[in-house]
Amino acid sequence: MERIYLPNKRLAKSRTITAVFSFFIAFSLQLSAKESEQTLVLVGGALTTCASLSPKNCEKNTQIPGKIHNVFALSHAKISQIKQQWPSKNTQAKNKTIKNLATMQAKSSPTLSKKELLWLWRDIDSKQLNSLTDQEYNFVIDMLEVAQLQGDNTRLKEQVNTALNSESAATDILQFISGSLKVKSTNPSILAITASSRDPYESADFYEGLLRFPNINSQWLALTPALAKAITTNKCDDLNTLRHSEMGLYQREHIYPDRTQAEYLLCKNGTDALVQLIKNSTGVMFNGGDQSLTRKVLFDENNQPYPWTKALQSRPVVVGTSAGTAVQSGGQAHAGNVMMITNGTSLSALKEGAQAIDAPSERSNSDSLTYNRFGGLGTFSYGVLDTHFSERNRTLRLGTLLNSFSANQAQPAFGFGVDETTALVVVKSEAGNLMTVIGKNGVVMVKSTGQTAAKTKTYSYSYWPAGSVIDIKNNDFTLSQRSISQALPAIKIPPLPIQRFGSILTDAKLRSLTQAMCLSQEQTAVGQQDAFIISLSTKPESAYHRISAEQYGCAVSNLEISVSTF
Repeated sequence: MERIYLPNKRLAKSRTITAVFSFFIAFSLQLSAKESEQTLVLVGGALTTCASLSPKNCEKNTQIPGKIHNVFALSHAKISQIKQQWPSKNTQAKNKTIKNLATMQAKSSPTLSKKELLWLWRDIDSKQLNSLTDQEYNFVIDMLEVAQLQGDNTRLKEQVNTALNSESAATDILQFISGSLKVKSTNPSILAITASSRDPYESADFYEGLLRFPNINSQWLALTPALAKAITTNKCDDLNTLRHSEMGLYQREHIYPDRTQAEYLLCKNGTDALVQLIKNSTGVMFNGGDQSLTRKVLFDENNQPYPWTKALQSRPVVVGTSAGTAVQSGGQAHAGNVMMITNGTSLSALKEGAQAIDAPSERSNSDSLTYNRFGGLGTFSYGVLDTHFSERNRTLRLGTLLNSFSANQAQPAFGFGVDETTALVVVKSEAGNLMTVIGKNGVVMVKSTGQTAAKTKTYSYSYWPAGSVIDIKNNDFTLSQRSISQALPAIKIPPLPIQRFGSILTDAKLRSLTQAMCLSQEQTAVGQQDAFIISLSTKPESAYHRISAEQYGCAVSNLEISVSTF
């Protein structure tokens, strides 16, 4: 028996969330609008939003008007272009690709979705498709894409309708962002930065739509790696070429001409105008994707901040989702420099440890735990931020990173893992700083205990469900007395079976197990993954509190997790 069953009570939204929203907005209203005061809304990803590209996120799977997918076409002219402009020196890959594309053209309909294009290619020569490098693959896909125009010859855009969101927690987070912006300014505005995407021009429509709040000016900021390079080297006329070299992107000027034109004008206006544009904004949002790409618009190849980085860092409201949250890690904490996590799984971390990868061009294999030791933007200096956390079972990858971080530090290192469709909110002020959790699930705090024996590593694990308020005192983070006093009575559920829970590092099983321990007031449990034994046990400082009746509504404080091998 490996499954862990929990009470599944998806009740109506509890009053706890509303109370927390009101409490934090009221707290923010008490603050004067000083540059040092800031609200961070750090979303763990999967900000489930109704859009024309994502009808599954709309109520009743409603298909709203707008772009529904990218469109591709095979033609003699496009295949000839691919042959002439092949991005690598691999002639064999080029020749095989050209041959297969010609065969595909004979079997192709006039236009294809990406899924249809790839299935056709796999049917012709799956092995050859899989043998292409990322550079070669992306080049071919970009070159085959065609522009989508409406009857008036304007570009067909992805549309967003948050009023039709099927996930109320996502709407709650968006409302909190809107409220925070209005608290900070009587004429609020927010800039969307989509640099985490391989194609930031493609993502721009979605994020502009996502942030289209009443009485708030929202716009896309064309801050891309190509722009960063061009504006600092006076090479605005070379933006097309820089998209190839800095971003591995091709013919975007044909697919998103309005976006590349905005990028060109931003470049021509110069650095001072870019800095002033950012300073004039109330907030900024960083999108999901790859945090290493976002870092390329914040720091140059020598890890020096760009002229606009400080302005981004000091916005009154900073929002991130997924990679946009992870890139907020950085700066100086009580234990030293805060690094930025970039890749890896819990299992590979336990097997291989952590590897520093500081240059944007460096890459590891897809499973290795990697980090940038210089950190990211640095709005969040309490510890390392991680995302898609419980859903991708990342507790032990974060714990492994913290162990490597704290080995030479006098104080323990902290990590904060934000679950999907959930946000960790931080309000910073001269009067003191506060944290809360809003949205659907929760936030994990992992603390390195510094206890690392030859075959055993130990971590402290806390889980804060949505509705939790967190106190920040004496270089530590604890569930507030406010949250404890409002906790629900414990419920009676059967004790956990006496067994070793298998495959504990897959899916979200570790969260399920810790929630089951919390609800049943269990003192110990044991899981296993391959050759690793994961033991969970309470300590004198451990505590359980039922914050809400939601599926993951049980708060866990200071549970000890020990990892050993056979």
